[in-house]
Amino acid sequence: MPQEPDIDISKIETIKELPMPVPRRTEVRPAENIKPNSDEVFGNTGPDSGFALKIVSSYKNIWNSHPRNKLISSVITNLIIFRASHYGRAPTINDLHLVLGLLRISENNTGELNEEVLNRCAKDKTKGLHLVKLFNFLS
Repeated sequence: MPQEPDIDISKIETIKELPMPVPRRTEVRPAENIKPNSDEVFGNTGPDSGFALKIVSSYKNIWNSHPRNKLISSVITNLIIFRASHYGRAPTINDLHLVLGLLRISENNTGELNEEVLNRCAKDKTKGLHLVKLFNFLS
């Protein structure tokens, strides 16, 4: 690649490279440090939004007898992810309980997810996202 005419490479300081080999594992886990007054990393990482799939899969026996159980699982998962991402955190079991409560879903009863609503959810690009406008999932 040609050099720009107005830039003198000799004046640019080179960045010192780290000595090799780089250690691959350390004894300390800096992500779990909770000393806010230090210069080290604060906090720890949580599971990503895919954790909502794991939460829903453990509770899907509630609506498993419904003929459109995969769609219901997708709708509930998307609503859990929506709620968790709004608050900037990973999905939790509390998000699932809130979604199930607002939609009035119980064993052998899909509550607010009747055929009309499920047909509309099936047409959404993100299954069930239009329900966000109808219910307050952020409470």
